[in-house]
Amino acid sequence: MNWWLVWIVVFLIVIFGISIISSRKIKTSDDFLMANFSLGFFPITGTVIATVTGSAALIGGAGKGFEIGISYFITSISFVSFTILFVAILTPTIRKLKLYTIPDLFIKRFGKASALLPALIIGLLYMTPTFAMQLVGMGSILASTTAFTVTWGIVIGFIISLIFTLMGGMFSVAWTDTVQTIVILAGVILLFFLGLNHIGGVEVLANETPKHLFNFFSIGGKELLNWFLVFGPFYMVWQTTWQRLSAAKSTKIAKWSVTTGFIISGFIGLLAILIGIMAVQILNTSTPPDQVYTQFLVDIFPAPLGGLFMVSLLAALLTGATSFLLSGAINIAKDIYQEWISPGAEDAQLLKTSRISVLGMAVLGLVIALYITDIITIYQFALSYTAVTLVAPVMAAMFWKRATKTGVIVSMVGSIIVCSLWKLAGTPYGVHEILPGLIMSFLLLIIVSLKTKHSADEDVTAYFFSLKAVKDPTEQEPVDKIISS
Repeated sequence: MNWWLVWIVVFLIVIFGISIISSRKIKTSDDFLMANFSLGFFPITGTVIATVTGSAALIGGAGKGFEIGISYFITSISFVSFTILFVAILTPTIRKLKLYTIPDLFIKRFGKASALLPALIIGLLYMTPTFAMQLVGMGSILASTTAFTVTWGIVIGFIISLIFTLMGGMFSVAWTDTVQTIVILAGVILLFFLGLNHIGGVEVLANETPKHLFNFFSIGGKELLNWFLVFGPFYMVWQTTWQRLSAAKSTKIAKWSVTTGFIISGFIGLLAILIGIMAVQILNTSTPPDQVYTQFLVDIFPAPLGGLFMVSLLAALLTGATSFLLSGAINIAKDIYQEWISPGAEDAQLLKTSRISVLGMAVLGLVIALYITDIITIYQFALSYTAVTLVAPVMAAMFWKRATKTGVIVSMVGSIIVCSLWKLAGTPYGVHEILPGLIMSFLLLIIVSLKTKHSADEDVTAYFFSLKAVKDPTEQEPVDKIISS
């Protein structure tokens, strides 16, 4: 009996059952895209963990642990610290604006012309390739446990992700994420401890592992800075986090659940890296990084037990795939279709467009997945270009009244050009392209804004300061009520 396949089928039956139940709640586009802004602590925390600990965190993290060791933990330190700071400061403002997407912020503050490029960047440059990244991971799992090739595994993952997302929208994603989070945590923790026992315990790990893998500074300070900048600033403009903050039923639930979710995600990231380091003891040094996690699992455990652990990885990849599809579909349906093609579209048409957008993104992601196999490379690319174009304009909308639409547009275009040229030049001085991109983005925004006037369609304000006096009726809930919701 193929126990790997049995566990995977059982898992899919469970989550599709939840999805069918959730689909009955979908009546409007708000239901499909934002769960009608009604999610509590556990579904928000679950969907954050399940989305963050996707292909890059588990497969990519284990691969980097295998290659460079504990130094890769700088990425978890970066995204957790940036997100906690961002959530603590800006959650009330984001919720008062009731934003569906980050381009929504651009429309409100700088006019709809400024939001087109962010919508394309998030929906196509980030969400679609990152969805493809999850498909590559699913293909790797199915190739490791069944007779399917990686290509057929990618196609099967595409079909499962598409059906799952179309059925239940955000309700389905959030509640199945909660279930999947339990599986992910159990699987990673058990794999860590049983793997540690298999290689001979802590002493063997400490004494027989190459020393540089446990030296945090082995890759050098400049490379640590590069990794820190690639992951940290991006999470300030990660649309998935913004949507979870908006979809929560109260401001305090939003803060507590997202913060809790990211802290646990950082812990899971550390375990994945340590699993990669442990894998050095039993895997050939020529093992491709993207196969370290699955190969370590398959080689160590008998199928009845290993199949359960493999489900935890599949859970992470599937939930990441569905979340990225849904998030990108909001950009296409609301920021592009509703703003530019059919401003008077009724809710039923918007719901239909959202589902068509999911289909279109999924097909494009499938094409990308069939040609991309290096998970961390594609993830770095998506994170870098999203961060260099969006961080400065978002901060300006929140904190700088003098920022103009012209300054924002020039900043986004200029930062993409600088980032691309720096990468084509071979990243001079060993500095990742994100640093010159971010610097140029802020410089262009400040200089051009000071030299230009506000447009007629701008809302000339700094939202963080102007909305402070606006009362949020959800802010008074006690913590015990937050946790129990």
